[in-house]
Amino acid sequence: MKLAFFKVGELQGNLRHLKVLLEYLKGRGVELKEIELDPQNVQKAVEELQEFKPAFTMDVNATGIVIGEQDGKKIPIYDLFGFVHLSFFTEDPLLHFPNLYGVDSHRNLVALVTDIKYADSLKFLGVENISYITPFLDFSLFPQPSLERDIEIAFLGPVIAPEIVVNSVRRNLPDNIFPLFIETGEFMFRNPEVHVLTALNHILSIFNPQFQQEFMDWRQKNEEAFLRLLNDISIYATMRKRWYLINFLEGVNLKVIGEFQGELKEDHEHVKVNSFEELLDIYGRTNITVLSFPHTVPSGIGFTPLEVSAMGSAPMLDFRGTLPGFLVPEEEAIAYMPLDRADIEEKLLYYLENPEEARGIGERARNAVVNRYRVDDRGEFIYGLMKDIIAQAEIQAKREETDREKG
Repeated sequence: MKLAFFKVGELQGNLRHLKVLLEYLKGRGVELKEIELDPQNVQKAVEELQEFKPAFTMDVNATGIVIGEQDGKKIPIYDLFGFVHLSFFTEDPLLHFPNLYGVDSHRNLVALVTDIKYADSLKFLGVENISYITPFLDFSLFPQPSLERDIEIAFLGPVIAPEIVVNSVRRNLPDNIFPLFIETGEFMFRNPEVHVLTALNHILSIFNPQFQQEFMDWRQKNEEAFLRLLNDISIYATMRKRWYLINFLEGVNLKVIGEFQGELKEDHEHVKVNSFEELLDIYGRTNITVLSFPHTVPSGIGFTPLEVSAMGSAPMLDFRGTLPGFLVPEEEAIAYMPLDRADIEEKLLYYLENPEEARGIGERARNAVVNRYRVDDRGEFIYGLMKDIIAQAEIQAKREETDREKG
């Protein structure tokens, strides 16, 4: 089997883990060719593709989808040329809607999602072939954690003051639509596990019929602006939740890791990160890393908590119904109720006063991730999926040949 992997520049951050999947598939006998997709020279990539003649192509987050034209219609080249395209989604597909939106169909696209609720986004964007795959890590990327943990507690960003997000959105959204943005974002803040499409439809139903009609008229004329609105709502709800958390953690020597925009509390320190390696080093020196799931990871675990755990830092995560299926609360992770201030403060103070227990959770989390989040079974699943697709295509070809002979 031949597989062409489209990449736009080097894989950065947690996308680096995809390299170990490609190596696994090569080890199973898949002939792999990496094709650099330059948005300014797509034709070069298409020519390489035609020369290689793969049965499959693959990308990350739909970044390798190339659109052609046939009879005046926009059609992805995997439907034009007849190969199967595998797109591995590490983020909500809505964030990448420009790569998926505006074509007639995605007949030969198979979306591999790391969060079950990404299926809602994909179906909304017209993608029907969807398979779930649990995240995995490339453990060759991880150094040994530090024996000395000199950071008691870190809070992982990005963290942006909600009013900054609001002001940015207000400049690009009609005044009459703006209240829907705020109300939906606040609803998602209060209901952290709800998907943005579900939240928006619920809040819209509460508005009066006149507003509903105004909104539908605007959406019909501004479909891409509507899709950007969905992403802006998710970003606002995420930042609203994170800002809520760090704002009542006064008196705690908190290091905010990564991007930060807003007014920093007196006891808090902003730590900039310049590379993935530097980020892993910080995890390896931190006793407890507080994380707040972004709304673009509505039900899964994502990659970041696994990376934190792989470096032996105790991940402190907002509880969701699916969490025990990934990391066992109070054994492999510290779980807090997202909006329960008393619960968060109580757990933080307890583990700050009992650092050896936090270190024990970090050690168990590391062992769990190393044992359960390897590439092997995920790679074998994708390899098996590719073999099944080839087998089905061969059966279909024989059936068509038989029908022609009978005809």
